[in-house]
Amino acid sequence: MHHSEHDDREQEAAVSTSREYDFAQAFVELSDTLVADFDVVDFLHVLAGRCVELLAVQAAGIMIGDQRGALRVMASSSEKARLLELFEVETSSGPCVDCYRRGTPVADIDLDEPDSRWREFAGRARADGFRAVHAVPVRLRGETIGVLNLFSTARGPLDDTVTHAAKALANVTALGLLQHRAVEYRQILAEQVQHAMNSRVTIEQAKGVLAERLDMDMEAAFTELRRYAARTGDRLGDIATAVTTADYGPLENRTRILVVRRFDITSLAGLRHKVDAVVAGHGLAGEKRAGFVLAVHEAAANAVEHGGGAGQLLLWLRAGTFYAEISDQGAGLPADYRVALPTPVDSLEQGRGLWLINTLYPDMELNTGPTGTRLMVRHPGA
Repeated sequence: MHHSEHDDREQEAAVSTSREYDFAQAFVELSDTLVADFDVVDFLHVLAGRCVELLAVQAAGIMIGDQRGALRVMASSSEKARLLELFEVETSSGPCVDCYRRGTPVADIDLDEPDSRWREFAGRARADGFRAVHAVPVRLRGETIGVLNLFSTARGPLDDTVTHAAKALANVTALGLLQHRAVEYRQILAEQVQHAMNSRVTIEQAKGVLAERLDMDMEAAFTELRRYAARTGDRLGDIATAVTTADYGPLENRTRILVVRRFDITSLAGLRHKVDAVVAGHGLAGEKRAGFVLAVHEAAANAVEHGGGAGQLLLWLRAGTFYAEISDQGAGLPADYRVALPTPVDSLEQGRGLWLINTLYPDMELNTGPTGTRLMVRHPGA
């Protein structure tokens, strides 16, 4: 028995140390993003995601008051959380709104028996699988400027460690809005909130575009939008603008999204013609154009043949270079797979496609896993 108790204490200590390490790593990561030109929308979305990872909750969101004091939804870790927060703002009721008004933490730890002030909100939250909501004020120099919202599928209060960490993350939110600039903080706050609101509108529009073109729900579209931003190296708001404006307007040395399209066996020919026309319109000609279009087509054909019957293409132009990423949702390639010259007994589909692409573009990127394969090729412009 004594030995068992000793083991239990050691295990608890190890878990505690691991959690403290995770918290420390998160704060280092977040502080590293607070550079002079960081994007507040990117920062708030990263923060919401880290809250879910660190605080043992299933969703998180951040609301900030605008210049008139009205709450605005700025970032959410999931579409369910975003819609719940929007409902609170529109109805001016709910624990998160109450937290903002009072400037103190508010929790409803059992939504099956909710506070009478927000029964309709509680019903919606329960329908989404949540059983408790915790709201922590975001304070700056004694003034409540927003709320960090935490949604849990488990009833009950947060433990002391998580509560303290949530308050610390709320403080990090305030620091992010200040942006470390040595000017009057109210002016900064107004500018940052306005920028974030404008970006949110564009982000929602871009999510709608991706949801329609790629036949996915809004949450998956947002995940894809964030992946695009990471892939291209753009801020979230900037890549959202690129998605919504597509191939229009001046280049201005920004990322230009040329094609976002889902494809299957019936649309391969049309996709090839589309890619050919788009790159030709941007000056790619002759053998270079033919090689690039062929590589994209071979990758798309491979995705259809071996990746579950369908795939998607993201084609963009940045600083004079064309980039094409072709994705599928297949089972992935074997761990020991290597692109090699096909043997005479190989069919065109079994070996020639990737070998041909690799011959045309030796620096092609190939990432594969149990959820599918992504292939990217790049080609300098005309």
